[in-house]
Amino acid sequence: MIRAAFSNRLRETRLHSFSTVRRLFNMIGFILLMLLVLTPQQTPASQISDAQKKDFLNLLKTLPHKGEFFTDDAIKTAGPYLPVLFALTDKDVEGYDIYPFAALSRGLCDIKEHRKYATAHFAEIHHSELKLFWAAMLFNEGDPSAEVVRFLKAALKSEAQAKLLSEITGPNFEDFKARVNAARNY
Repeated sequence: MIRAAFSNRLRETRLHSFSTVRRLFNMIGFILLMLLVLTPQQTPASQISDAQKKDFLNLLKTLPHKGEFFTDDAIKTAGPYLPVLFALTDKDVEGYDIYPFAALSRGLCDIKEHRKYATAHFAEIHHSELKLFWAAMLFNEGDPSAEVVRFLKAALKSEAQAKLLSEITGPNFEDFKARVNAARNY
């Protein structure tokens, strides 16, 4: 009798343990599903509205900065707006100083996730100077895409764009130019 009771208790414990493990796996699966569903996805630049651009331009004015550079909190706040930054055209930025956009881009490029996005969506950068700035930054970060290398090689053949690249890269322009020209096109 004691043996039978012990055997029944052992079976109940095994069933309870199996049920607990099953619930644990279900909970893990649910959490993973929620992470996939609730994680914000960045919208491609081609789907950005004029209202979103205007909101971004207003946000840019309010982002905190130390001197001429944006704070880490500002960069974190601006991160989800990277597609909007890429969707801005020369006309959208007309009348604005390009420097805040470049300073924000520099901060965003320091974050690996944003560099990956920029590399994958490089073609969606519409503003001519920002595209040149991002190309130079992505190239300097190492392992640039073929698209970035081709873009920079073409830019170096243009007197106006080469001059801008010289201003972007500063005293390292000749070294930058040599590295771009030596880079493989894939």
